[in-house]
Amino acid sequence: MTATAPRPVGAFDLFLVVLGSVISTLGLVCFTIPNKIAAGGLTGLATVLYFAVGLPVGAVVLTGNLALIAAQMKLVGFRSAGKTVLSVALTSVLIELLMRVWPISPLATDPILACLYGGILSGIGVGVTFRGGGTTGGVDIVAQICHHLFHWPIGDVILVTNFLITIGAGFVFGPQLALYGLITVFFSGWVVDAVLEGIAVYRSVLIITQNPNEVAWAIMEELHRGVTCIDARGMYTSAPTNVLLVAVRRMELPQMRQLIYEFDPNAFVIVGDARQVLGRGFLSLGDQVKRQTQG
Repeated sequence: MTATAPRPVGAFDLFLVVLGSVISTLGLVCFTIPNKIAAGGLTGLATVLYFAVGLPVGAVVLTGNLALIAAQMKLVGFRSAGKTVLSVALTSVLIELLMRVWPISPLATDPILACLYGGILSGIGVGVTFRGGGTTGGVDIVAQICHHLFHWPIGDVILVTNFLITIGAGFVFGPQLALYGLITVFFSGWVVDAVLEGIAVYRSVLIITQNPNEVAWAIMEELHRGVTCIDARGMYTSAPTNVLLVAVRRMELPQMRQLIYEFDPNAFVIVGDARQVLGRGFLSLGDQVKRQTQG
């Protein structure tokens, strides 16, 4: 069996990068920047410099990112550099246009609304850009460079860098706005995950039961869901037992609990979120792979 060739980068990928850049810019210009909310990243640093010394946000974002991209290409290479440059350049130009050439009024002056909606729009924009195979540069590139040079975990570098930038903004804007910035970072990260992986509308269920056949049959007959039986052993009693693994939609969970109780009131049930369930009865694995952008 031969592997399917990666889908070539096309116009739709570039459209996603452009769309994501526009959405991110609207989140910045309409919500976070005018309310002095620095939500980490290079744009957060640019916001601080804009209000502290008057440096244009777009210019700081562009020059900072181009320097980082050049360093990354030299040190570790960067296959999606073209789309990242497109995203960075478009975001920088749009910020300057909407702040200086054709200035638009902020859509919220309440900092709570600004940090929530700014985080949501920024998260959507970043997620869509990632779906198009690009990145938004900034802290992501810093993290990759640090990982290459010092073997620091990428996630830890991103978290610490965003935290330091947001806390640093507190010395310029005050501690309250720094706290709003942390809220924006949280919401933005959550929305990015939702765009990339989907909101967890599925549940993975582990059922430890002494009546595996009855419970499994009820689930298959009533919910029309596949069930996998795993042979296991209880470590405390050393007694053999059975574990059933089932994936269901969130709305099917109450009925499943009822079915389990009817056939084994003493069953031990573990329910977890599942970001995606791919395969028969759920999303098509083939369709998801076809939509996946190759950088």
